[in-house]
Order: sequence, then C-alpha cells, then structure tokens
Amino acid sequence: MATDRVRLDGAAVKAGLAVLALMGALAWALPDRVAILREAALDLGLAATAPAPSGEVVVVAIDAEALARFGRWPWPRARLARVVAQIAAAKPAVLGLELVLSGPDPAGPVALADVEGGVDLPDGDAALQAAFAGAPTVLAAALTDQAGPTPVLAPLLASGAPAAATPWATAGLEAAVKLAAQGLGVVSLRGEAQGRVRRAPLLVLAGEAVAPGFAAELVRLDRAATALRLGDGQLRLGDVAVPLGAGADMRLRPSDPEKWGERTVSLAQVIDNKNDFSGMIVLLGLTAPQAAALRPTAVTPLAPSVQIQADAVETMLSGRLLVRPAWAAWAESVAAVGLGLLALLCAARFSPAVAIAAAVLLPALWTGLASVAWLRAGFAIDPVGPALVPLLVGLAATAAAMLVARRRAAALRRRFERHLSPAVVARMAAQPGLTRLPGETREVTVLFTDIEGFSARAEVLAPADLIAILDDYFAGLTRIIHHHGGMIEKFVGDAAHVIFNAPFDLADHTDHAVDCALAVQRYGAQFAIDPAYHGLGITRIGLERGPVIVGDVGAGEKLDYTAHGRAMNLAARLEQAGKALGVTLVAGPQVRAALPNRKWQALGEIELRGFGAVAVYTL
Repeated sequence: MATDRVRLDGAAVKAGLAVLALMGALAWALPDRVAILREAALDLGLAATAPAPSGEVVVVAIDAEALARFGRWPWPRARLARVVAQIAAAKPAVLGLELVLSGPDPAGPVALADVEGGVDLPDGDAALQAAFAGAPTVLAAALTDQAGPTPVLAPLLASGAPAAATPWATAGLEAAVKLAAQGLGVVSLRGEAQGRVRRAPLLVLAGEAVAPGFAAELVRLDRAATALRLGDGQLRLGDVAVPLGAGADMRLRPSDPEKWGERTVSLAQVIDNKNDFSGMIVLLGLTAPQAAALRPTAVTPLAPSVQIQADAVETMLSGRLLVRPAWAAWAESVAAVGLGLLALLCAARFSPAVAIAAAVLLPALWTGLASVAWLRAGFAIDPVGPALVPLLVGLAATAAAMLVARRRAAALRRRFERHLSPAVVARMAAQPGLTRLPGETREVTVLFTDIEGFSARAEVLAPADLIAILDDYFAGLTRIIHHHGGMIEKFVGDAAHVIFNAPFDLADHTDHAVDCALAVQRYGAQFAIDPAYHGLGITRIGLERGPVIVGDVGAGEKLDYTAHGRAMNLAARLEQAGKALGVTLVAGPQVRAALPNRKWQALGEIELRGFGAVAVYTL
C-alpha cells in the first residue's frame, strides 16, 4: 500500500490542468484585464510605501485663500506678472507655471475692448514676459485635437536604435502665443482605468512636433541641459536618465498626501513674506477645489494636477524609477505555469492540509518576490496575476481530490462496514487513492463459526422469521467480532468466516481471536436457549493460525476482500469436527503453540480430510 502514497491523484491532476488552461486562455484573450489587475496591485504597493516629499520641490499653491484675496481665476496677466516676479526674487533653480496661458490677457486690451470702448489699456503680457527674466521659467501647454502653430520647443537629439515606445499623439498644442520662456512642457495627464493617473508623459507628439512633458522640461532646465537626448530607450535630461515606458512616459511614485504640506506654501504667504527658494524647483499651480483640476491617483482620489507634476519631478530626481522590463511578461508567464504545476503536484500527491498550505504559500512567495523586485530594483513585476494561478489551481485540484476521496471513502465504507469495525473502516478511508486492497501474504488467525442444526430448522421456519433470526444473530456476532479487532471475511448461510491481523496489523492477534471465540461461545449458548429464536442450535467454532493470501478479488465496482490458504481450510474442518468431539470450540496446533499459557485441553489427534492426522485442542 505504500505505492498509493506517491501515486498522483487523477482527479486532482485533471481539475488543476483544466483551471490552468482556462486561466492561460483568459490571460491570452484579455491582456488588458491582466494589465489593469497588475497596475491596481502596484497602486496598493505604492500607496503603502508612499514617501515624504524630498525637499527639492516646492509647490506654490493658488489655493482658496489666494483666490479670496486676489480674485477669481483667471487673473489679469499684470497681476500674475507681479506674482511671478516675487517668486523669482526668491531665487528658485527653476520656476514652472503649471497654468496654461492660452489666448489673450483676460484683462488686456483685446479681451476688454468691447467693455472699455476701445480705450488704450496696458497689456499684461509684456509685464509677464519681463517677469520671466527673473528665473529660468517653464510654461505649460495642453494637448488639443485642433492643429495650430507650433511653439518653440526644446531640441530633441536622438542616437542609437529607435525607442520602442509609442508617444501620446494629438493634432496640436494649446499654449501661450505671445509669451516665450526658457522652456515649454505638456501638462496634460492621461487617465487609465477609472480615470486614475499613474504616469506622467516624458515625450508627446503634437502634430509633427515632439514636445517634452512638463516635469521633464523642469528637470532639463534644473540640470542646465540644452537639449533632450534620446537613446538606448532612455530620455537624458542632463545627468538624469529616465527610461521610456511603452507610451514614452514614466510610472509615478506618488508621495504621501498627508505630507504635501511639507512642500506646499500658499501664494498668499509668498506675497506677504520673503521666501528663500534657492536651488529648488518651484511649481506655481491651482489647488483650490473650485478652480483646480483634481485627478485620482494611486494615493488619493482628488489630487491637484500641480501635485501630480511635483511627484513626477521628485520621481525623476530620486532615481528610484518603476520600470517594466521587456522580460517581465515572460517571467510572469513562466512563474504562473511553474507555480501552478507545483500547486497541482502538491494537491495530487499530498494530504489536503499540505495542498491547501501550498496553494496559499506559493502565491505569498511570488507576491513577496515581486514586491522585493519593485521595491529594491524598481522592476514593475506583477505581484498578483501569477499568484492567482497557483491559488486557484491548487484549490481546484485539492477540492477535486477531496471530492473523489470522499466518494472513495464512502465506497470503502459501504464495502467494509459489515466486515470491519468502524475505526478500521475510517482508517482505510483516510488513505487517499486506496480504492483496491492489493494482494499480500499475512500471518493471520482464522475463526470459523457455524450454527449446529441450522439447515433442519430453516426448513420449518417461515422465510420472514428465518431472515429476522439471522439478522439478530449476525448483528450480535458482528459486534463481538469488531470489538475484538476481527474482520468478517464473509457470511455464508449461517456461517461466519473471520480473520484477525488483516487488512491491517493487529498486535497479539491470536490472543484477540481466542478471546473473541470465547465471547462467541457464550453468545451462541445464550442465543440457542432463547425461546424467541425457536431453539436454534448452538454455535460451533474452529480456530487456526497461519499464513494466508489476502486481497481484493473481482472487477470494476464488484470487489470482495478474501483470504486463501491452508489455515482457512483447516479452521473450517476444525469447526466441523466439534460436533463429533462433543465441544463447541476446537483449536488447531498453531493456535495452541502461539498461546502455550492458555488452559488448553488436548483432544488428541483426529483425521481431517486433506490434512491427515491433526492434534486438536479446546479450552
């Protein structure tokens, strides 16, 4: 029976392979769904490890207080010029206006000509242009589906093989026409599933022009780079190299929103106080809920776009970029299949407890390794998709194995519940894969019983009475046999064939058999004198010990556990000899030799058909 422990459970293998094939087909047919699941899992990890601001970036917020003080947005360009001049006086390394200043000055002569009657008004654009001279400045542009004039953009120098990236493409840019600064960057942010912003563009395609993202342009000016350099799948901004994602973009590492206050200062405070922004990258943008563009991210459902741009700058400067390598998909596929097959093997070979533990621990192992990969090396490896495969495969295979084992146990119970004690049947049923007991040679003690004169009494009893008497008789006989650890090999008419030490080992089995024989002897004597059973004859018993061949015999669902050997035949002859000897219990020489300390009475030698002269004993 040891070989059953290493044999694979066919039902578990079939169920596990079916689930594995189904998940593979779904992943192949729905790659976008797999990507959404991966990104959502990475969002959770990024939110759990969101860092505090680095201190290199400052957000000057046009918040509700600033709007209440300086008027609703948009402001006249002359007013904005005074704000820019005051921030520039604080000596930032770079100033980024995260404000798309397209169209004419809202308080200038063009916008107010119909209101002022054509009075000559000062144009604030000139004042704002003059303010840009105070610090390196980056203006904002937005993508639009309307083609228009292309503003001046930072030069792009490319070398090496073309980058394997497809930039976000639109017809043109919406930007200030009359204003010019040292840099111009695109502030548009693309939402993904549920509108969530996960990436900042590095390069975008506006008509025929390639424009940098707003954060990339800020870093370029901060690093005093004269051009954007593209090569080897990276965008170089001076000494900062940023790998290009599939969309010529960059995965954000968002900062903790609860700590945004550490890098954010209200514009009202800047106006009232002399600030020192030396060496810092300063972003001026709207944060007031009534005016700002609020977008969901991995860390918050309502992030002002200026804070998202600030996170993009901090991500580039940190050097801790989250990149999806080209080999990631292959690694995830191999891991999913390998872990799924390992979970299946555990379910098909080991106990349900081990299989379930494997189905839980293998996904946890992969999730841990993937988390280490992106936390330590910055590789965006899917921590969830491959982990689901061993979980679902393992659980499905385990469930199938348990269902089949339950059916096998029920079948075993049905086969052996009349032959063995409930404890022994439970022990057999607990062995997965044990559907047939193999043939083996075992040393057993054999006990045969028979009711004296049963055939004659059976002829005069009504069939219903006869069956009722036998039911009562065998019920009591079975309880005694099971109590002493015996197995009922079969009932034949009114006879019972019982063996001890099969199908499992039973210590001191001959002692158990003799004690059982004495109990059956008493039971048979009481049964014979009970008037309710119409004077049925006494029970005669034969006992012998020896090697026999035991195992399941039959085909398909029709199997019978039987024993064959000299001891079986001799026990039958000894039971039959009891009537001539005048005793109800007759034991053979092997039983006498195994238990010399019992109070045996020798009955001499008798001739038994097929065995010759045999020494027999009783108690």
